[in-house]
Amino acid sequence: MSLAVGSFAESPSDVEVEQWRSQKLQTLATKIRNTNSDDERLEYSARQSWLRRWEPGQMPTAPADAPDESGLVEEPLLKKLERPETLEANVWRGMIALQTRLLEVDNDDERKDNLRTTIELSGQLEAALSTELPSDSQTLATPTSWVLAYTRYRLGRALAYRELPEVAEVWPISDPDRYEEQLLCVYERLIEQTKGNRREFILLQDRMYRRSGKKGRALELLEANRQSIDPKWYLKKRRDLLQELGWEPPYQEAARLYLQAGYDDES
Repeated sequence: MSLAVGSFAESPSDVEVEQWRSQKLQTLATKIRNTNSDDERLEYSARQSWLRRWEPGQMPTAPADAPDESGLVEEPLLKKLERPETLEANVWRGMIALQTRLLEVDNDDERKDNLRTTIELSGQLEAALSTELPSDSQTLATPTSWVLAYTRYRLGRALAYRELPEVAEVWPISDPDRYEEQLLCVYERLIEQTKGNRREFILLQDRMYRRSGKKGRALELLEANRQSIDPKWYLKKRRDLLQELGWEPPYQEAARLYLQAGYDDES
């Protein structure tokens, strides 16, 4: 029942789709009953929850008013903040220069091309902020602590981008163990600082779920935050997760909605 992306002339019948879903739900229910792992139970339950809600042919598109940025904290600019009294002027100027350069290279259009520079700059800025303002490392109580959180997000995102096939082709990961440790450590520092889900950083959390095999939890996290995500990335990541799960009928519907929204299939 596999179909080529973009070709929907041979779509399965409603009966076939419902049979497919019923079989998948039965399999998931069996896995939930039989597993002794709380982590696996959470994952299978997330997949079950999404599949139960899915109505074939009625999959929602991205919200028209997304992204809803109300309640989000924008990334503060150090150059607009008052220098903390504990910092020497030259140290503060160095942090401002690092952040200014980081924001220049880590942009939507050139992000993948500038990963080396982004990783270097964000690593330096994180180290400087953590060393000079250690109390900010475990809070989101001050503007500078938010700068640190966003810097960790940018570093984690840049590291995660290294796994993309088009990036790995030109910049292979020569030491997978070291790379894995680096990515997990910066992500753990971000999560420890933010104390859980923050909508500002949800896409990195979703990627980390996804790469660890927790695709159901990644899908549910995506759905729970769909109002806060740019429509293109919501539709694309939903499509990709369904494909990785091997759920052909909902994947085909998600792929169709992505293309119908006007996004290029390779973008």
